[in-house]
Amino acid sequence: MRGKNTHNVGDIIRKLMKNPKLSGKLDELDALAIWDDIMGEALIKYIIDKKIYKGILYVKLKSAPMRNELSYKKTELLQQINKRLEKPFLKDIILK
Repeated sequence: MRGKNTHNVGDIIRKLMKNPKLSGKLDELDALAIWDDIMGEALIKYIIDKKIYKGILYVKLKSAPMRNELSYKKTELLQQINKRLEKPFLKDIILK
């Protein structure tokens, strides 16, 4: 028979989420998923790579015209991502 060392899964997840390193990584994953959602399938095909480093989203694109078009909407995209994350997580977006 098992001991009385039982915990609610929700309590364990909340405890893990309080860890700043883990919660930061989860925020990064959420931000990247939101970016993909905002871009949609039609524009994702132009993205070669994306990553977040120190609060800055770096996006490498195949197309210079697409990079130029997104640079005009950079502030709006940044606001949309932070709004959906419900906190000011991203500081900037760098398009390469």
